[in-house]
Amino acid sequence: MKLLIVVDKLLTGFDAPPCTYLYVDKNMQDHGLFQAICRVNRLDDDSKDFGYIVDYKQLFGKLQTAMKDYTSGAFEGYDPEDVKGLVKDRHDEAIAYFDEVYDAVEELCDGVEEPRGEIQYIHYFCGVSGQSEESDEIYARLREKLYRLVSSLVRAFAEAKPYLIDDISTGKLNEYDKKVTFYIELKKTIGTASGDFLDLKAYEPDMRKMIDNYITAADAEKIGDFDNLTLLDFVAKQGETLTGEGDNGHKEGAAEAIENNIRKKVIEKVTVNPRYYAKMSEILDKLIEERRQGVLDYAEMLEKYIKLAKDVDCPEENDRYPESIRKSKALMAIFDNTGEDEKLAIKIYKAVKKQALSGFRDNQVVIRRIKKALYEILGDDSEVERIYKIIEKQEEF
Repeated sequence: MKLLIVVDKLLTGFDAPPCTYLYVDKNMQDHGLFQAICRVNRLDDDSKDFGYIVDYKQLFGKLQTAMKDYTSGAFEGYDPEDVKGLVKDRHDEAIAYFDEVYDAVEELCDGVEEPRGEIQYIHYFCGVSGQSEESDEIYARLREKLYRLVSSLVRAFAEAKPYLIDDISTGKLNEYDKKVTFYIELKKTIGTASGDFLDLKAYEPDMRKMIDNYITAADAEKIGDFDNLTLLDFVAKQGETLTGEGDNGHKEGAAEAIENNIRKKVIEKVTVNPRYYAKMSEILDKLIEERRQGVLDYAEMLEKYIKLAKDVDCPEENDRYPESIRKSKALMAIFDNTGEDEKLAIKIYKAVKKQALSGFRDNQVVIRRIKKALYEILGDDSEVERIYKIIEKQEEF
């Protein structure tokens, strides 16, 4: 839920920590007003530092009265030194907080190599294509920190800007403005290049058409699966940069964005079918090496990227599978991980289908039955455990 319109309910006893903005467009006073403003003072996570109240009814005077009424006496009986600093000046705090977050973002990006173009930032936050899975985790944590700090920076600048107008020169304020805008765009660029974010702009016309033509007030009906199209569409979109006019820096950035997104998808799916996606990873590594050595031109690379993306996202369309295997992703996974033995894969699949009742993953009795059936076919405990781990990852069962 992104927007909630409240008429006369949910003010008392209602707690929604993510709520950050409260727009007041009705007359309130005393206890009701105090309760309303308290809806935005709950901390949620590291991305929320404070809430905002947008007052359309000029209730600030009443707000001060309400706060005085409901907090009067709170500090009585304490020495002045004990409560010093509990109530702070908004001007000083807003600027100090902005300076703190701004310096943190600058420090985070301090290690980016010159000339600090798009490709250098992508390398710094996403790594160079082909790094190990261990490195992927390190870069993922670095990107998380960037996203969190940039979100905090935007809010801190919005809070501090009215005070900075009077405190610093116009030139310095414009410099801050450009820097904040730069970091907002950098967050989008890194999110797209790494595969953390999905750029929906390319899909908006089709989504609008679907909404207009198919979405009704009746029960929801699934008319398509975006997951199987996302990676291909992303590759095609980046391919425009890859094969179009432009300098090699932008083309290299597009190539690495494609490789990072394919790598991310492979890592996500590897537990579902380890052997198949290990092969996809090997193909990707080879393609990365060919790009670095300049073996392929960008048009040839794009063709190979598209084929690899199809194989990663839609393995059932890969003609390496026999017709009897291609009908089921679970069957394909068993086939790939049992030496590509068609008869053996079908035998295991049928045995599991016979035993795997709904919710079997939480039922030890059914799990034992499945493993017993696997042992009768495989005759090896370690093989049974290996194949069972793959079976329990299959959505079909």
